[in-house]
Amino acid sequence: MKNLKIIIITTIVVLAAVFGVYKLFLEHNLKTMDTAKNVVYTCPMHPQVISDHPGTCPICGMDLILKNVSHDDDNKISGKVNEVVLSPSQQVLANLQTQMVEEKNFSSDLEFNGYIKYNESAMRHISTPVSGNILKQYITFEGQYVRAGEKAFDIYSPEMLATQKEYLLALDNYQKSVSSNNQIIVEQAQNLLNSTITRLNLLQLSPNQIKELEQTKKVKNYITVYTKYSGIITKKYAHEGHWAQAGEDIYDVNDVSNLWAIANVNEADISFIKKGQTVTIKSIAYPDEDFKGRVDFLNPSLKMESRTLEVRIDVPNRGNKLLPDMYVKVVIQTGERANQIAVPVSALVRTGKMDMVYIKTSENTFAPKTVTISGERQGYYLISTGLSVGEEIVSSAGFLLDSESQIRMGGTSSHDHSDKSDKKNDLKINENQDAMKDMKK
Repeated sequence: MKNLKIIIITTIVVLAAVFGVYKLFLEHNLKTMDTAKNVVYTCPMHPQVISDHPGTCPICGMDLILKNVSHDDDNKISGKVNEVVLSPSQQVLANLQTQMVEEKNFSSDLEFNGYIKYNESAMRHISTPVSGNILKQYITFEGQYVRAGEKAFDIYSPEMLATQKEYLLALDNYQKSVSSNNQIIVEQAQNLLNSTITRLNLLQLSPNQIKELEQTKKVKNYITVYTKYSGIITKKYAHEGHWAQAGEDIYDVNDVSNLWAIANVNEADISFIKKGQTVTIKSIAYPDEDFKGRVDFLNPSLKMESRTLEVRIDVPNRGNKLLPDMYVKVVIQTGERANQIAVPVSALVRTGKMDMVYIKTSENTFAPKTVTISGERQGYYLISTGLSVGEEIVSSAGFLLDSESQIRMGGTSSHDHSDKSDKKNDLKINENQDAMKDMKK
């Protein structure tokens, strides 16, 4: 009986020892598995690159560093997906700042960058009316200002020379026919004279030049072509000695008394711009002067590179002070006031697929929230949906929070709900968070 008790006690002790060893082994394995699940390797220069094992960054070639995703109180993923918890010291290091959401009342004026260009509807050509050789040019360089009625160039033309002689013969014939008192002869001579005058007019000989020819009875070897337009010479096509064809352009002239201002309007502000709105043009060359104009035309297509719309403003050029290619500020009076929720531009995280802000959900916890932008005013985005007055948002360091959230969620955007069935690659890159992507273009 005594031996049986000893055997039973020995068996119990052995079983307890085996169970203890098994429990320690199981806890160690579970701890090891839990640690492995929370081990993340990431690139210090490109936090969007992550892996579950050591390696090198495919972008810059740097060694991936170990980043443990712990679950302590200081730095953890909260119970809600995408939430990030940062301690007060971490918030200071990240320069994280918050502010309360509120409505703002903005002026109806919208300000955009723009530039001055020639009014294309006021562009003109100075051309030669006849074929011939350019003997002398009175307009000698591009940029020269000319007035209507000034001499442009002298041109020798065999055709004009012959037509002048025909005119003098027709004039002499008409004067002789008048003394004959024969009405039919007079009418025929008059018709011939009128025909030659018409030809001289078509060759752009002015009435004064025809009158001079009538009085002097001397045929000139050349004619002088006068400009019909005032403005700046923007292009000179020919030089003295050039044999030009009839109708050939010799100069381009642009009227600068009325110019165009081209404003680059942000896509979010297009709905506020209408034809006929009053515009104020400001130039750093004349900081104390404003130039007034009106919206004349909205380009029907958007510029893909900058996501802006070109808006054309008709601007009277007071004193010819505005110059083509001059950069200006364009202030458009929309006649509407914006009383709407607004957040600083720095508060928004724009991924290309959506726009969002980070809101403070508790003392040290922050979560993303999708919003809709309806415009931009004076360094603020107008928010039409997604936020309410009184919520506290992160006004700076939002991109750092978003990067941290994506790293902890496995490297893919925690805000992207598209199909993620392809899990073959353990190295993930989120291009929207690539801080150096602009340097690769």
